[in-house]
Amino acid sequence: MEKLKVASLFCGCGGMDLGLLGGFSYLGKEYKANPYEIVYSVDNDPYCTQIYNANFSHKCIVKDVRELEIDSIPDFDMLIGGFPCQSFSISAQNPPRLGYKDERGMLFFEMVKILKERQPRFFIAENVKGILSANNSKAFPMIINEFRMAGYHVTYKLLNATDYGVPQKRERVIIVGFREEMDIQKFRFPSPVKRTERKVLRDVIMDEANSDESLFFSERAVNGMMAVREKMNKGRAMQLDEPCNTVSAHLAKVSLNSTDPVFMVGERYRRFSAREAARIQSFPDAFVLDSVSQGRQYKAIGNAVPPVMMWYVANSVLGIDMAKKHEVIHQLKFDFVIKQYPQGIIRNVPAVRKHSNEGVTVECDKSVLISLVKNDNIVQYLDRSARVYYTGKKFPSTVALNKLYYFMPYMKNKGVRDLYLIKIARVGTKKEVHPECDDNDFRLVFEIEFVKQLFDDYKMVDLQIWHTFTDTTMGELLKGR
Repeated sequence: MEKLKVASLFCGCGGMDLGLLGGFSYLGKEYKANPYEIVYSVDNDPYCTQIYNANFSHKCIVKDVRELEIDSIPDFDMLIGGFPCQSFSISAQNPPRLGYKDERGMLFFEMVKILKERQPRFFIAENVKGILSANNSKAFPMIINEFRMAGYHVTYKLLNATDYGVPQKRERVIIVGFREEMDIQKFRFPSPVKRTERKVLRDVIMDEANSDESLFFSERAVNGMMAVREKMNKGRAMQLDEPCNTVSAHLAKVSLNSTDPVFMVGERYRRFSAREAARIQSFPDAFVLDSVSQGRQYKAIGNAVPPVMMWYVANSVLGIDMAKKHEVIHQLKFDFVIKQYPQGIIRNVPAVRKHSNEGVTVECDKSVLISLVKNDNIVQYLDRSARVYYTGKKFPSTVALNKLYYFMPYMKNKGVRDLYLIKIARVGTKKEVHPECDDNDFRLVFEIEFVKQLFDDYKMVDLQIWHTFTDTTMGELLKGR
């Protein structure tokens, strides 16, 4: 089965990526491999990246997402990312809950920017529960609207990791976006697992950690906590037969006077080991952590998305793609279709055709379609050998086909130059010219013929490139030439 290609932003140590890919064992259960392939991953933390690269065949790059060259990202079907959440968190009190006004809170715009320009089929974003109420509940609606303005149908849900076999009460907002409306109509967030499949702290505590004296709190620290325990509600020792409270990046410096979860062995308090914290987060024991210091391990683990919860979300999205692949759409026979629907095919036949570059008169009252040329099709437009243009799967219904006459390919970062005649506009599939392609989705097909070079060099036009189209007349295009 052909794999869906994925680009991963803010990937951290790889919780989302591991859950997406699957193919791991956790607490005796196998989480099967999924037909996803990570083709690009990026994070600005070199230590998280070091852990990531010790565990994945595809290597993550260390870079600020604001400095990415979007054109350099390989082709991908899905964008994923847990955009930085500190400024949306209820616990982020210094300064208090700045939300999207804070620089880190603005980083989700970088995710939106990539969605606008590259238009992958899906995206999955993750954030803390506090995002729902940040900025007097104004931040989250703005974020959802930005994703929708990028061209996506968006849904979201607050999920609790403990409902999916993770021994941790960790609530996270999962936002899923679909370019195609029919995809969101089919999508359902994963149902919670059976209670018999849920895990508790006892399932992940390691006996050998009880012998590590460095994990136990000193008598002085315990006495200090006990003095204010009733008043401050501190010293939150977890119960073995319940899921753990949320682990965070603070585990490296956990204090009995904080709200971080701790554990009791007999009458003694201790913190979790890095491996226990990873288990609480549902990382498999085979996941390599010791490529960085223990403090860095705690931080990376505490900021991660639980892989097991992500595995269930990824499978819910995958279910849509599997359903589409089972819809058999046979290649259309053009002669048959034109006999059945003689009015359903648009034919443009010019009154006079002169094939010299200088002798063709451009008809200014005719409509022209300007549309983005993908990287894998650029060559045939550079040498003007193009004969067919396939629209994207989400082609705007606002374009009046019976008015279209000309076509101009838009070359990314360059603009337009060459003019083509749309000889025929019809419905088709990519398999017509690429039999090896497993893409049976209907799309519009324009059979085209090169007319002339309209401008001396490439000319930038006012085109919202993420929509990949504009519908205007040649006269309007030539204004200000």
